[in-house]
Amino acid sequence: MILIILMIAAGCAVALSVMVGIAAIERSGGPIPAATSAPDRNRISASILFQLLLAGGWRDNDALRDLRGVGIISPVTAGIDIASWTERYARLANVEQRHWLLETAVKLVAATGRPVPLRQYAHLLDISFSLGFQTDALAKLREQYRFDYVDHAKDARPREADRGGGAMPLFVRGSNDTATLLKTLGLEGDANRHDIITAYRRLAAQHHPDKVYTEGPEVQSDAAARFIKITRTYEALMAIYRD
Repeated sequence: MILIILMIAAGCAVALSVMVGIAAIERSGGPIPAATSAPDRNRISASILFQLLLAGGWRDNDALRDLRGVGIISPVTAGIDIASWTERYARLANVEQRHWLLETAVKLVAATGRPVPLRQYAHLLDISFSLGFQTDALAKLREQYRFDYVDHAKDARPREADRGGGAMPLFVRGSNDTATLLKTLGLEGDANRHDIITAYRRLAAQHHPDKVYTEGPEVQSDAAARFIKITRTYEALMAIYRD
């Protein structure tokens, strides 16, 4: 009987200590810790950049080393979907932080001084779009940090091909050439920026290098040529349709 009473008293003491702890947290204004928590903004950004480097052929250790080289020491989650994680980051970040992520991504891939693999460049586009930017933001950074991406149809995409980074457009709105560009994106007749963006995103998702990453070289080459063609077309049209 005495043992039972002691056990009950011990249980009451434990319950009381838990209640006191919760009350102390509530008085301090702090949240009750959850058993698990979603990754914070720093971990999300580190994971995005880590996955971006892996897409360019970096080994895990080399990718982590390069992240530390730009001051990023947060733990990373491997195997993420860059587009969806970047959308999560954008919801947690302000404009300056979103610009920081895109520019840091460009700095990391441009640091090698070599043309960027198309799959990695496609992920840069994913990051730019998911942060709420268009390709003109990426084109300007590409010009600033002077890097090209590998074109499997040609050796590399020349910087002078950029039409979204401030250069004069090659085509004039309403010309036959503009109509040809619109047709490449599946558009006919009158179009506006919204139509062009929507059409490009649909085609870019359809021909994204990740779709055929495990296929043979011929399939990858054909998909890469198509992806580059629609990306070039989109950049040219965005320079023409500025309003």
